[in-house]
Amino acid sequence: MTQSGGPTAIVVGGGVIGVATACALAGRGARVTLLERFTLAHAWASSHGMTRAIRHEYGPQVIYTRMVARSLVLWEALARETGRQLYRETGVLTLGHADDGHTLPGYEVMRAEGLPVERLTAQQCRARFPQFIPDEYDAITWNPRGGMLFASECVLALADRFRVRGGELREGARVLRVEPLGGSGDSGGRVTLEDGTTLTADRVVVTSGPWVRDVLPDLALPVRATRQQVSYFLGADPQRYGVGAFPVFLAEMECYGFPLVGPNWLKVASHVIGAEVNPNIPYAPDTQEVAYVRDFLRRVLPEVADGELALVDRCMYDMTPDEDFILDRHPGGAGVVIGSGFSGHGFKFGVLIGDLLASLALGEQPEFPLDSFRLSRFSL
Repeated sequence: MTQSGGPTAIVVGGGVIGVATACALAGRGARVTLLERFTLAHAWASSHGMTRAIRHEYGPQVIYTRMVARSLVLWEALARETGRQLYRETGVLTLGHADDGHTLPGYEVMRAEGLPVERLTAQQCRARFPQFIPDEYDAITWNPRGGMLFASECVLALADRFRVRGGELREGARVLRVEPLGGSGDSGGRVTLEDGTTLTADRVVVTSGPWVRDVLPDLALPVRATRQQVSYFLGADPQRYGVGAFPVFLAEMECYGFPLVGPNWLKVASHVIGAEVNPNIPYAPDTQEVAYVRDFLRRVLPEVADGELALVDRCMYDMTPDEDFILDRHPGGAGVVIGSGFSGHGFKFGVLIGDLLASLALGEQPEFPLDSFRLSRFSL
């Protein structure tokens, strides 16, 4: 249970980052209220759905590879604690090019970090994974570590932990504004809700995903909401595309996919950044993007290219210009901390980022250096 007499804290946004942050703060003795404008794991969010990839493949960016390794440990601990299945190791197959600046530098980083990664020829790839036609790629790597997280289960597991730690969850609480108190000092923060209610706390952490600019209207954050979608196809042979036979894969950091999940649906999507959208206005599925994914499948996974489309699931990215995160204190006052700009690759780190943001909010030394995630790298 939450310790009495600890600092008060409000977390704005109940996606994976927000719930993880609320858990971490409550675990440090804070009295935490988590505000979610909709409901946990709702469908118009960046944290819902069946699966998310968890991969060590981050090109030359060593810090992300190390953060993934730590995140896996933390997700496994949460799974044991809550009795939920959160992760399935499938291995990660990367299809790239020798000059793409990502595949081979990532391979070298993973080797240096002690991961059992291999470089494959196209012939070796076909022998190991006969589902693929990899001929258009000249840099192929295989990492048996990594795989998929069960996204909504991860959020619900964190919510289980939060309740056990005595936190208060308020769903349907739309925040209009967050602002630091005390100017440039450290006097906490104020939260204004849509119904006119004003809340104050010793610490406020903003983890509102695509809605970050809505709740911080006075701060010109370089974050934009982009439209994204994933496609689920029917008809793939479970013997060839199920877990154990088929890996999580990344192709040029452009398309990616997963083994069969749920009702034997094959999930394949484009990681190409979509158009900017207003996160408060729903948008229809993009048939051209489905066609783009099918074209990729015809070239690389032709057995499943003509499978019936079962579902197009939509989500949004909160994008920064450099696609790196923002983990920092508000420039107007240290009582407000911002976790934003997760740019379509933050989910896998959720449980770790929650811990980092809690450390930042409480003035503790974070487990990883946060210099590369500071707001000061942008001109506000």
